[in-house]
Amino acid sequence: MFFQKRAQARDTVAQVGSVTDAERPTSQTAHPVARTLLATGGDEASTVLDALGAVLDGIGRFALDLPHRAADVATQEIQAWRRHATLGLSVNGDDRTSSVGIEDRDWAGLARAVTELRRDEKESTEAIVSELRTALWTCVAAVHEAVRIDDSAETQTGAQLALVKRAVHGTQMSTIKDEVLRALQEIDGTLMERRDAQQRQYRSLASSLDTLGRQLEAARKETETDALTGIGNRRHFDLMAVRALQLYSLARAPVSLLMIDLDKLKMINDSYGHPAGDSAITTVAQALKLMFMRQSDVICRYGGDEFAVILSNCDVLVARTLAGRLLQMVRSLPSPGIEFALGASIGVAQLEPGEDVAQWVARSDRALYRAKRQATGSVMLAAAGDGLPPVSHRHTD
Repeated sequence: MFFQKRAQARDTVAQVGSVTDAERPTSQTAHPVARTLLATGGDEASTVLDALGAVLDGIGRFALDLPHRAADVATQEIQAWRRHATLGLSVNGDDRTSSVGIEDRDWAGLARAVTELRRDEKESTEAIVSELRTALWTCVAAVHEAVRIDDSAETQTGAQLALVKRAVHGTQMSTIKDEVLRALQEIDGTLMERRDAQQRQYRSLASSLDTLGRQLEAARKETETDALTGIGNRRHFDLMAVRALQLYSLARAPVSLLMIDLDKLKMINDSYGHPAGDSAITTVAQALKLMFMRQSDVICRYGGDEFAVILSNCDVLVARTLAGRLLQMVRSLPSPGIEFALGASIGVAQLEPGEDVAQWVARSDRALYRAKRQATGSVMLAAAGDGLPPVSHRHTD
């Protein structure tokens, strides 16, 4: 479908290049980009569109995580605009609509989308740098104050020692005794003040570092949280999958991976719109939270209509049972305004010795694809030769 659409777009450009000057649109309301491409026409205009598509693809693939918008969301938006600009497809992802010509594409909307993304990334980066700069100077000020306290205490102690030396060189024993006692009291008081001042500085510094640590941890969680569902995103999954592998190499306790795909999400989006699809995704995410409640369970939105769950201390047979229960729960989920029940397919893989994360995920993915070829609502195990049939919860709709 993509290459067919791309060929149609090239045909449109070729047709533009073949018309006469009298036939070319001359409306002054057309966007300057459209007028330029229409005036250029032919292979040159196609080359420009290809270059524009490559630029937008780069912007989308390397989007930054922002407090109010995750990187994967920004990537999806920019990719939608890329398809619109190069192929004339709808920005809303409605494949049922035909592609539009160059003069009818929303070039102003594309410019706004890219500008807003870059502005948001710039403001977010500046805010992070500002916070880090403030934290750094807080540390510098604390160290400076500690040094100043040390210098002050050293000066006072030196003065008292000078008095003791002068007294020792005197001739009267009573004078020596009095001066030494007074100097020792002053030195002791100075040392106590120094300790108290240092403790106050350490407490202040510790408080600042604790606040900074909480802010950085909150920022880290934001970058690893899916904006729509509130569960972990793909970045969080990648991190926790590596940790699960590392823990397995130490303890050899079984760990299993569930790859879950919603079977009817495209049907919901096409029939009821993307808000209904987003609601279905959120509902399933809440079901995952209810099903996998252990603190060690890792629940993530892997991308689009796909979820991933990492289960520590859980072998493939237990994971298979939990996956079957999850399918039953998904089927019974409320779906207001939708005439059919949700469905899902699940691939299950237990981590094997010597396996890396990519291989683990690939085996689970292959099991998921086999499950999708079965009846709606199936579980397939990645382990070969175990003789276990798939668990099926067939829909009757």
